[in-house]
Amino acid sequence: MSPQSVLFIGGGSIGHIAPGIAVARALLALKPDIGVHFIVSTRPEDVPFVEQAGFPVSTIDAPRLSWRFPFAFVRAVHAARRLLQETNPTVIFSKGGYVSVPVCLAARRMRIPIILHESDAVSGWANRLVGRWASVICTGFAGSVKNPKAICTGIPIREDMTAGSRQRGLAITGLSRIRPVLLVVGGSQGALELNRAIARHLPELLEHCEIIHLTGRGKETVAGHFPGYWQCPFAVDEYPHLFAAADLALSRAGATTLMELAAVGLPAILVPLEGVAHDHQRRNAEIAVQSGGCILLEQGRLPASLVPTVRHLIEASDSRRIMANAIRALHHPDATRQIAAVIARQLA
Repeated sequence: MSPQSVLFIGGGSIGHIAPGIAVARALLALKPDIGVHFIVSTRPEDVPFVEQAGFPVSTIDAPRLSWRFPFAFVRAVHAARRLLQETNPTVIFSKGGYVSVPVCLAARRMRIPIILHESDAVSGWANRLVGRWASVICTGFAGSVKNPKAICTGIPIREDMTAGSRQRGLAITGLSRIRPVLLVVGGSQGALELNRAIARHLPELLEHCEIIHLTGRGKETVAGHFPGYWQCPFAVDEYPHLFAAADLALSRAGATTLMELAAVGLPAILVPLEGVAHDHQRRNAEIAVQSGGCILLEQGRLPASLVPTVRHLIEASDSRRIMANAIRALHHPDATRQIAAVIARQLA
């Protein structure tokens, strides 16, 4: 790597990687001579996603909390130290999550400055820990981190997100758009409960809308061909076009997905994932609902409320237009540039 370099850490979901790629590109526009390297998890999606973006990447087998955690974590810290010695970064940018903890602990011991980005409205255990070691904490939501080191930058998203084409999206999916299009997205890992609800109510839903369904790998629940329904486990290049083809979304409430919806002005029914990481998705959803661009639907109410809620919003085109304008207020168009500038100052 060059004399000055930045190590980007993320993984475990594309929501932890795609924003880092956007920031890396913005940073290289400011400082073309620096080196960039990524560390991601061993999930099969992570490395190809980074390589497709054109950046060098390494993996680390970081543990989640379990009975094996103490032993696996020690091994992960040793592996992280070796990676840091090989890549020799000047600064670390951590997108958070369990992958970041052993690397950031090793970086702290090696006195390498850390910049943390906290996307969610509530920090999980990993980011609370890394936040203690970070020089700067960039946040996605104002006031989400009570720390003098915190600055609200917004949430970076992939730079081509707003360049999607409705026509391309319809060509990819083969949908006719005779009826409005519902996009179902559970984040890069999919959402099995959403998928099951779609499968259970598919004939009823197709009476009111066509459906683009990003299921997550291995989480497909609809077998066979249904006119007006298109499913795909995972999308990369096609992703912005699928958003552009939609009129309404049914989504989990991960922070990056919320900002992607906001960037394209896609109103959404949010079904937050429950009982994980301090219930951060619920808090994300509550903030998004306050914008007026989303409706919150409890997961337990999916069987009874999914079809009526979708039908109401599909039929209420004026309400969807109002919601589309309202959700855009969540998006910080300059988030990527702001974070790149924070990193650049550490390199100065």
